[in-house]
Amino acid sequence: MSGEMRKVYADALRELFAEGLAAVSPNFGFVRRHGPLAGTPGERAYRRAVSRDLLQWLVIVPDAKREAFFLEIGWSRRGRFPQLTMRPSPVRPGDAGPQEEVLVRLREVAGEHDFGWTIEEPPMGGTHEDMLAYLVAQAEPLAPDVAWARVAPRVDEALALWIGVGLPFLERHAGGA
Repeated sequence: MSGEMRKVYADALRELFAEGLAAVSPNFGFVRRHGPLAGTPGERAYRRAVSRDLLQWLVIVPDAKREAFFLEIGWSRRGRFPQLTMRPSPVRPGDAGPQEEVLVRLREVAGEHDFGWTIEEPPMGGTHEDMLAYLVAQAEPLAPDVAWARVAPRVDEALALWIGVGLPFLERHAGGA
């Protein structure tokens, strides 16, 4: 097992998020090639052009080690995907406003600890047998309908935070939503 998100979860995440985002923020469109700097494998970027130079971004970042994902939000005042040496940006969300380019974690903007949205969690503090059973289950195929049922509530939570916190944050710091 490589430790990255299983394909069946990644597929469900991509499709459910694209559908949900189109319903709540149709002005954010998917961008296939969003920047020259390599991001996390499987990440998906959505962009809204406020002006020729001001672009707002929402990026789904799959966790490289567990069945989870993060959302990064931000902007570039240079008409491109933020070209950062470090992601997320090493600036506190409240201090991000004057930055030319920034990507911060949505949960941090909300004042939460950002552990991402977990789809499936390994047993913690369980017995050796519990962990072994979990690892064996990870190697078994997972039906797409089961993956969708597990991913859908996490996507709903993420989109609710996007609407309630993310869009207002972008409006305050980087032009309207």
